[in-house]
Amino acid sequence: MLRVHLHTGDLEGRNTANQLAVIDIAYAKKGALADYLVGMTLRGQGEVEPDAVLRYPRWSASLWDLVARALTRLLYRANQAPASERPDKRCAYATRLCAVIERSTLDGAGVELGTARIFQKEGQRGHYTAVFNEDINGQHVGHFTYGSKRLDAGDLLLRAICWALFDKDTLGPYPALILPPTLQIDGVDRFHVEALTEPARTGFERYRGANFPTTQAPEPLAKAQDYVAFLMHG
Repeated sequence: MLRVHLHTGDLEGRNTANQLAVIDIAYAKKGALADYLVGMTLRGQGEVEPDAVLRYPRWSASLWDLVARALTRLLYRANQAPASERPDKRCAYATRLCAVIERSTLDGAGVELGTARIFQKEGQRGHYTAVFNEDINGQHVGHFTYGSKRLDAGDLLLRAICWALFDKDTLGPYPALILPPTLQIDGVDRFHVEALTEPARTGFERYRGANFPTTQAPEPLAKAQDYVAFLMHG
C-alpha cells in the first residue's frame, strides 16, 4: 500500500501537528492493469468517502501520476478535474506545503519513495513553484498560479502535480502499459532490457535481482515471461 502524507511547512519539520491529510492507495486487484482502492483522511473533517482508480498500468508512469489520479477521484468523483479558478489578490494561499509518498511494509515502517515541496513565491500571492522527487523517475518541477476563496490543500497538491508532469492544471493522458518488443531465441520469447523505459526498466532490474540472484552480470536479453511476472506481481 502507498500512503501520502501532506503537511504545512518544510519536509524537515513534518509532524502530526502540521499534517493536513493522509491519502491511502491500496490494491483492489493486482495485475498488469491494476485496480486501486483510494481513501483520504482530512484534518478536522475525518475520512472522505473512498473511491477507485481502475485499470491503471503498473510500472508505467510517475508515482505522482497515480497520486494525482487518486486525488481527482476523491475530490471530484471523476477521471478529470475541472479547470481551476484564476487567482486574485484576495485568494486564500499557502506559504509552504510538503508531501511524502511511503510504501507500507509488513513491520509497519514506511519506505520513502517520493517527496514534494510546494512554495509560494515571495511577495506574489497565488504564484507557486512545486518540486517533486521520486525514487526512480527523478525530479519534476512546475511553476503555476492557483487561488480560491477557501484553501483546499489536497486540490493544491493535485494542481501542482499536474503542472509539474503535464504543464497544465489538469491530468494528461492515461499512461500506456510499457510492453517491449520480443524476439524468439531457441524457442524462448526474449526482450532487450535496455529497450524498456523508466520506471519499468529499473523496477524490472530490481525484481530480477531479488528473485533471480546471480553472481554473473544480468542477461541483457531477459525472458518475456519474467517481465509478465514482474508486471503481475512485482
